[in-house]
Amino acid sequence: MRKALVNGCLVLLMIPAVLMVYFWYTLWHAENENDRRQRAASDSLLRQARDATDRTADVLDGSGDTGTDAVLGVIWKHTGSPVISYDEERRVFTAVALRTAEYEQESVVLVMGPGRVERCFVHTFRRRPGPAWTSQVTERNVGACRESRDIGNSVRYARSRTGDMDAARMTRADVQRVLDPLDPLSGERRIDVRSVVREGRRVVAVVLFRDRYRVPEETSAPIEQCYRLTRVLGIEGGTVQPVTAVPVAAC
Repeated sequence: MRKALVNGCLVLLMIPAVLMVYFWYTLWHAENENDRRQRAASDSLLRQARDATDRTADVLDGSGDTGTDAVLGVIWKHTGSPVISYDEERRVFTAVALRTAEYEQESVVLVMGPGRVERCFVHTFRRRPGPAWTSQVTERNVGACRESRDIGNSVRYARSRTGDMDAARMTRADVQRVLDPLDPLSGERRIDVRSVVREGRRVVAVVLFRDRYRVPEETSAPIEQCYRLTRVLGIEGGTVQPVTAVPVAAC
């Protein structure tokens, strides 16, 4: 009787120990699996950036079009970068783009949402003599993509607001008022509408986007990018066409 009682006590004492070992093993396994998934998502972003760079260079090689705005359009289409600069002296285009990916996380105790990975890539394209281009992709700290991300958000906002406007009121002054009226204190705008022109059934607005308000004490100039926003008036093919936005070299 005493032996059975002792054995029973031992079993009862072992249960918490077994549960504790199982809990720590499950936690260790989940952490390792989440690390693996995070690395896989991060590696996927690098592959995407390299593929986008190679694809852009191939299109540029085959197009034969050396116009600055045409090149900007190709780079923007394939890299998705909201900000693309051009150094005319060096004949280099530079596109800065933030890439993000989500991955499912294994949870142990609490329900966890998806994990998120962000990487900032810089795509450079150099125009060589003749039709060929050289390309490169490098990585920077995520903070280096802040301006590019902010301008991309502003462009999406502008597309939405101009798409909702009354077509008859799409003048330069009204588009400016809807997108970003002048700040009476700073006298600055993040979104500066340079022109609005009607071309048949289309309204084309050339807009300058800045990443932030300029502060007199700051020595660095804000990052800027010009875009051409196009809205088709009326309905085409039975549907209302969304406002398109394409970067251009100058406003």
